[in-house]
Amino acid sequence: MKRRLPLAITAAILALLLPVTSAVADPRDDKSRVDERVKELKQEFEGLDDELARVIAERDEAQEALPDAEAEAKKAEDALADAIAKDEELAARLSSAEGAQDDLKTSIKEGSEAIEEQKTSAARIGRQAYQNSGITSDMAMLLQMAEGTSADGGIARVDSAVRSQQRTIENLSEQRAINENNEERLSAVTDEISDLKDEAAEAVLAKEAAQKDAQEKADTLSALIDAKDKAEKTIEDNKAATEEQLQREQEEQDRLAKKVREWEKEQEKKGNFVFGDGALANPAQGYPITSPFGYRIHPITKRKKLHTGTDFGVPCGTPIHAAGDGIVVSSGWNGGYGNRVVISHGKIKGSSIASTYNHNTKVKVHDGEKVKKGQVIAISGTTGASTGCHLHFEIMKKGIYVNPMPYIS
Repeated sequence: MKRRLPLAITAAILALLLPVTSAVADPRDDKSRVDERVKELKQEFEGLDDELARVIAERDEAQEALPDAEAEAKKAEDALADAIAKDEELAARLSSAEGAQDDLKTSIKEGSEAIEEQKTSAARIGRQAYQNSGITSDMAMLLQMAEGTSADGGIARVDSAVRSQQRTIENLSEQRAINENNEERLSAVTDEISDLKDEAAEAVLAKEAAQKDAQEKADTLSALIDAKDKAEKTIEDNKAATEEQLQREQEEQDRLAKKVREWEKEQEKKGNFVFGDGALANPAQGYPITSPFGYRIHPITKRKKLHTGTDFGVPCGTPIHAAGDGIVVSSGWNGGYGNRVVISHGKIKGSSIASTYNHNTKVKVHDGEKVKKGQVIAISGTTGASTGCHLHFEIMKKGIYVNPMPYIS
């Protein structure tokens, strides 16, 4: 049987370890994804605390990674089970081969002893036949038979001795053949044992690598579950405070909407309602939308929440322009919306329209002031419940928040 080279052991180990190495994610990639998710969360949910946003992002990352981690852990467990089974199979085969080797050695030893005994016996029988009959040749035997009546007895003894010696010689030949066969079998078993020992050494290394891999995969899965559980507890602990914050923000929005509706009715009664030119412009032209208008599920309360405006990625200190002609309904501090400017644009296509500009560093207009489209009304910032420089722009139609984009696109 062909002997394995040491390279086979190396190949076996590399085959086992390479998939493990390639499956290991770069921690920098994880951090990059978490950082990106934190940024998205803070854009989608204004006022979300930075640390809490990171907890949510890490929870989401762990939850997303769990299925793959569970699959990898299961695969590693299966690989370990296969490695253990292979190790046990080789151990059993090696034990059986070594047992066969011992049996063959014993058979060969016993056969060799039998051969020696049979050789001695054959020689003894020959000597006895010669001594008892005194016959040295066929002619001598015939002469003896002719000379005396004791020939029958001599012939009988010779015949018996010859037959006995012949059987002994046949047994000797048979035993030699058996021993030669056993020697060949012993050589084959010895080669097999050598190969099995090589395989067993590989199997032990493979099993140890599989055990290490299985433990690492189990640890990774356990760490993900632990991180997810801790994050969910932190989120749960902050749920009540977040609901209160969101309730305050909703009350602020409702108060503003009510104020705008009442202001517009009063202006109509007084005949002071300002009518714009029927079109609005983008107050942050050239800057990207970082969070659109619309409903989304809040990551902490799990309740549907309306993002009442469109966020533009405007750097702090950037001039903010009025979307259209109108009158400033209110300007100044407004709780979670920071420094806020609200402008009524009169009626556009039969509906009263107002716009709001939130989280400014400072405002450049005052209540009741008439403004023109494109006029600088504020300087952008990140005041109030804001976690980064941007403009939160809203449109109210008849006092109800609507998607701003159709009005300014």
